[in-house]
Amino acid sequence: MNGAALTFLGTADSKGVPRFWCGCPVCSEARAGSVNRRTRSAALVRGSGETLLLDCGPDLHAQLARLPGPLVPDAVLISHAHNDHLLGLGDLLDYVRYADGRLRVYAPAEIIPEIQGRFPYAFRQAAPVQPLPREGLGVAGLRVRAFRVPHGANGHSHAFRLDRPGFAAAYVTDAIDVPEEVVRTWLTDLDLLILGTSFADESGVPHAGRSVYDVREALALPWARAARRVCLTHLSHDVDVRARSLPAGWDWARDGLELGL
Repeated sequence: MNGAALTFLGTADSKGVPRFWCGCPVCSEARAGSVNRRTRSAALVRGSGETLLLDCGPDLHAQLARLPGPLVPDAVLISHAHNDHLLGLGDLLDYVRYADGRLRVYAPAEIIPEIQGRFPYAFRQAAPVQPLPREGLGVAGLRVRAFRVPHGANGHSHAFRLDRPGFAAAYVTDAIDVPEEVVRTWLTDLDLLILGTSFADESGVPHAGRSVYDVREALALPWARAARRVCLTHLSHDVDVRARSLPAGWDWARDGLELGL
C-alpha cells in the first residue's frame, strides 16, 4: 500500500437510513446510532498529500463537519445530477463565496447542464463545475476517470475508475445491467470494487422499474466475483448488515470505514 486510502463519508441509498418516516427494525435500530445508520453516498480519497471528494450529496456538511479537523478537497467529482449525489454542492459553493476559497469541481460534460439547472445562481458569472477531461484527473496519487453506466429506470449515471501502477479500483454506486463492453473496458482486473446494492433481493420487483443492483445480483456477477476485494455500498433500510454475512473478500461499507488503496 502506498499510503492512499478511501474513506466512506456516506453509504446509504437516496433516502438515508433511518428513513425519517419509517419504523422498520433496521430504521429503529439505526436511530440508536448503530452500524446501520447511514448517510447518503460520498467518499474521500486521500494520498500523496491530496484529497479527492467523490460526490456531494445533501448530507455533505455533516459528513465533513464530523471529521477531526477542517478539510477542503483538492478536487471534487460529481457522478450524476440526482439529489443524493449533488445537493451538497451548495455547501461547497458557500465555501467559495463566503470563505473566498478555491475549488476544482468536475463532472462529465453531459450532466453539467443539469447541474446548472439546479444551481443557476452559481453559473451567472462563472462556471463553478468544469467538464471532466477525457483523460481524467491526476489527484491523490491516482488517475481518476469517469465512465457511463446504466441507471435503469433513472436513466444513466457515471462510475469512477481509480488507477496507479499496480493497482486498480472502481467506484460504482448507481448502476444496473452494466453491458459487457463496459465491463471489459472498465471493470476487469480490479483490486477493489465498490458496488451499490440498494436492496437485498428485488427479484419480486418489475425489472423495468429498478435502478440499482441488489445484493443477490451482485454476488452472482462474474466481474464482481473476479475482483480481489468487494465492498457493497448505497444500502437502503432493507439491508441489515448485522444479519447477513458475505463471502471472503467481500464487506459491507459503513460510514467512516477506511480502505487502503
